[in-house]
Amino acid sequence: MPEKDRAHIGARIAEERTRAHLTQRGLASRAHVSLSILSKVESGNRPASPALVAACARALGIESSTLIGQPYTEELRVERFEAPLAALRASLENWDIALDETVSPRSLPELKADVNHLGNLRRSAAYLKVATEAPALIDELVEASHRYEGPDQERTHRYLAYTYRCVHDVAHTLGHIDLGNTILARMSYSAERSDDPYMVMLTAYLRAQSCFNTGRHEVGLRLLRRSLDEVGEAASAGEVSALCVQGNLRLRSTMLAARSQDSDQATAEWKEAKETADRLGGDTQNYVLSFGPTNTAIHQVAMHVELGNYGKAVRAAGDVRFTRTFIDTYPDRVGHHFIDLSRAQFWTGDRSGAEASLHRARKAAPQQARFHPHARETVLALRRAERQTSETLSNLAHWMGL
Repeated sequence: MPEKDRAHIGARIAEERTRAHLTQRGLASRAHVSLSILSKVESGNRPASPALVAACARALGIESSTLIGQPYTEELRVERFEAPLAALRASLENWDIALDETVSPRSLPELKADVNHLGNLRRSAAYLKVATEAPALIDELVEASHRYEGPDQERTHRYLAYTYRCVHDVAHTLGHIDLGNTILARMSYSAERSDDPYMVMLTAYLRAQSCFNTGRHEVGLRLLRRSLDEVGEAASAGEVSALCVQGNLRLRSTMLAARSQDSDQATAEWKEAKETADRLGGDTQNYVLSFGPTNTAIHQVAMHVELGNYGKAVRAAGDVRFTRTFIDTYPDRVGHHFIDLSRAQFWTGDRSGAEASLHRARKAAPQQARFHPHARETVLALRRAERQTSETLSNLAHWMGL
C-alpha cells in the first residue's frame, strides 16, 4: 500500500499545502481555521474534524476526498470491489436508449421485489452486494422504462430512481465522488419522469450530501430549503411520506449547518426535525426516506460532534435507545452513530469507550466501519495516543488496512 494511503489526514493536508506553496499560517488564514489546531492536525496530535478538512480542501482548491485519502484503493481491491464497480459504471452508460426489443421485461411486481431487496442491502451497509447486484437490475429497469407506457412507465422510473439512490450510498461511502455525481444525474432523469415529487426531493437530499465533499454547504442548504418549501403543505396536512421527507431534509440541513460551524442554525434545524418526529409519533419505514425519533436523537449526537461540543455529544448519546427492530432494520444508522460517538469519546478522554464504540460500529455495519474515514481517523488517533496499543485495537487497525 502506498505510504500516502497509510498517512493520517493531517499528513495529507501538509503534503497538499506544501504542493500549493503555502505555509501553515497561509493555509490557516485562507481556510479561516485556527493556526494552532492546523499545526496539531498536521503533526498527528489531533484528529482532523470534517469541518477543518472541508475548509482546507476548499482553500487548496481540491476535494475533501483527496485529503481523506479516498478511495482506499488497496482495501477495495482486497474486498473485490473492482469488478462490481466497473460493472456499475458500465450500467450507467445507458439510461435513454432501448437496446433489446426481443426480450420482454419482467413484471413490475417482480422488479419491485428486487428493488426492495436492494434497499434492504443498502440499509444493512452491504455495499459489495449492492454493487454486485445493482448493474443487472439497472439494465433491466432501463429497458423496461422504454417498453412500458403511461403509469407503468412512471412506476419503472420510480424504481430506477430508488435503485440509483442505493448505489449512490456505495459510491459516496467508498469515496468515488465522480461516480456518485454520475449516479445523481441518472437519478434526476428518472425522478423527473416518475410522477413522484418525493423522488425529486430525494435527489436533492442526496445532491446536498455531495456538498460535504466540496465544502459548498450553502449550496446544499439552499437545495434543501427549496425542497422543504415544496413538501411543507403535505407535511402540514399530516401525510406520512411528507413528514418522513420533511424530517430528513431538516436533519441534513442540521448537519450542513453544523459542518459550517453555525451552531444557531444547526440547533434550530434539529429542533424542527424533532417537532416533525414528535408529530410522526414513532420510527416509520417509508418507501422514500424513513424517519422518526430515534434517527432524530442520533443526529443530535452527530450535530454536537460536528460543532466540537464533544461533552454534549456524549451526554446526548445517553438518550439514544435502539430497539431490536431498529437495529435489525437500520444497521447503517446504528453503525454511523457509534462512529460519531467514538469521536466524541476520544475527545473527552474516554479512549476505551471510543474503541468500544468502534467495535460496536463494526458489529452493526462492518463494511461501513471499514471504509468510513471518521472511523479510520479515530483508530489512528487512538493508536498515536496510546503508549502501548491493545491487541483489540491493533486487530481493528489491521482489519481496516491501516
